Amino acid sequence: MENWIQIGNNQKNKTDRFRETERSYIVQGLVSVWITGKGFLQTNSDDVRMRQIVKYVGENRQNHVSLSELADELFTATSTLSRLFQRQTGMKFAEFVNRVRIYFAAEDLMTTSKTVTKIAVDNGFSNASVMNRVFRQYYQCTPVEYREKKKEEKECTTPTKKENRDKRNKNKSLDTENSAIEVNVRRKSKLTKIWNQVVNIGSVYNLTLANLQYHTIYLTETLGFSYVRIWNVFSKKMMITDGKTQGNYNYDMIDLALDFLVSHHIKPFVDLGRRPDTALSSMGNTLYFEEECIVFQSKDIWIAMLKDFIHHIIKRYGKEEVVQWKFELSSDIVHFARNQYYIDKEYDYKECYRSSYQVIKKALPDACVGGPSDVTNDVKFLHEYLQYSKENNCLPEFISILLFPYDSSRKDGKVNYYRTQSENYEYEKLQSIHQIMEEGEVDIPLYVVEWNSSISNRNFLNDSCFRASYITKKIIEILSMADMVCLWMGSDWVSNYFDMKRIANGGSGLITKDTIRKPVYFALQFLNQLGEELLLHNEELIVTKEIGKDVYHIIGFHYQRYEDTYVVANDPIDSPEKVEKIFLTNQECNIDLVLKNVVDGNYTITSNRICREKGSILDEWKKFQYEETLTNEDIKYLREITQPERRMEGVMSVEGMVQIRMTLRGQEIILLHVSKDDAC
Repeated sequence: MENWIQIGNNQKNKTDRFRETERSYIVQGLVSVWITGKGFLQTNSDDVRMRQIVKYVGENRQNHVSLSELADELFTATSTLSRLFQRQTGMKFAEFVNRVRIYFAAEDLMTTSKTVTKIAVDNGFSNASVMNRVFRQYYQCTPVEYREKKKEEKECTTPTKKENRDKRNKNKSLDTENSAIEVNVRRKSKLTKIWNQVVNIGSVYNLTLANLQYHTIYLTETLGFSYVRIWNVFSKKMMITDGKTQGNYNYDMIDLALDFLVSHHIKPFVDLGRRPDTALSSMGNTLYFEEECIVFQSKDIWIAMLKDFIHHIIKRYGKEEVVQWKFELSSDIVHFARNQYYIDKEYDYKECYRSSYQVIKKALPDACVGGPSDVTNDVKFLHEYLQYSKENNCLPEFISILLFPYDSSRKDGKVNYYRTQSENYEYEKLQSIHQIMEEGEVDIPLYVVEWNSSISNRNFLNDSCFRASYITKKIIEILSMADMVCLWMGSDWVSNYFDMKRIANGGSGLITKDTIRKPVYFALQFLNQLGEELLLHNEELIVTKEIGKDVYHIIGFHYQRYEDTYVVANDPIDSPEKVEKIFLTNQECNIDLVLKNVVDGNYTITSNRICREKGSILDEWKKFQYEETLTNEDIKYLREITQPERRMEGVMSVEGMVQIRMTLRGQEIILLHVSKDDAC
């Protein structure tokens, strides 16, 4: 190591390329020493500081790396540390941070199958584009090219490095029985809230109904959604056109729906695709099905309609308003034969998308247009779509996908869907989408526009604490994998049918028809209260901090998977009594947490819990013996009583640490607010 440091000190009269090579040796040497845990430079106080600097960079490369924060911990000036580091290594601190990140990124490319986007985020880059740019500086190629090159050369990292890397990761893993999770509150990154941007309300016609208008306002105001996603703009119920002729369009009904959104400062997320009005009791079992969309008789008639519609909304609401909307041109592969945008023997979605994209962009050059929705099980389709979009100058502003935990198989020309057995389905699917985008050299946002734990509108797990813990766990897992996730659906009114006569029916809404909030509603409410700075997240909790305040927000959860018999049965949870029977245990778990480097003083911990005893509509309804015909007073009572438990206690920090223990039962979620008593 002394030799590497000496190289850095003797920079005079060396070529840039030679100096670059030497600096690479310095980085590799410093990082290798940190990885293996061997001592170095153990002769004076400067050496100790160097070890601390290198250790700090290695451990915090995934987050914000600040020399000033390290200087505070070492009780020295930032400028002093900066000069020390440059004197010892011959490079600036910021350059070393980039090199460490690229060092580990290169190792990930060789030793893992993670996507470039995931590797970028895991190693502290804001996105794949930034990492690509820095990677080229040091390796003269893209990460994808580097990975392919190493595959061809059959090179990989040494076993020693791999074993030690696994050991580091293992040491960081949760062990709630034997040790506490330590969180250094000074080490943070930005938290992007991907779950509260858009809510699905369904067919545009829904927004002409008073009950769904009320629920739309309720959800946007209480959960903070800024966009409402709608589809079937050109349905028979909207009575705009007959789809057979051009011109003479009637916009009365569509104006009624869009006026409602605009007047309440809600932005439309308009899926221009068509789909049937339907509800599923389980995958493959249709409760009801109705074709409600107009069939356009030709491409010309479709394009004429779309042009006039875009012109109409610009004229009515103004370009400044409409350019803030989002437009989606979805491709419904499940119902492809029925849901073509227009009738044509040689109909091709990609061509339809291109021409429709051009119509919107001609009128609104800055409009946000995306697609194609249903692609998670059709890798070839997405490849072709992206390639076609690039070649025809119609690359979408976002990729939209549907994400439900089902796998598919094809038999006798028919696609069959069945509940997946993979515990990591969402992460794996998003990873595969990113891989496709990277191979196509496409770097655009990824939107999950429809997502739930079940495709069914009559599954009582939708009303249970299980769904809340499932959604919480998965959102935290995919924080870096998606730019937006939108749950399916907003309200139980969307799938209303004659069988929905009880206060809960297994609908996929966040709230029931009677505006009783479900556990999943409270889960989103908890997530909304997280701070802007991310301190830690793993498979059981997420820890955040408010900017500039001694206030911390923590969510812990105890997700428990259902029995395999539920997977085989494929969604038949058609009564509330069946819900608790599909889980093996209800054991408690403890999560011990230590917040380190907090400001000394007294702290107040306010806890909010969602569990079967508090915040569970099914368990409150059980006290009424699941009675189907309840009075208005009964419903009012259930609406008020179904909410999380709230408690408060005081603690004192000891030597800059606050210790917290969370005891959770199966499917329970807890939100903790930890605030210094004089925090403002």
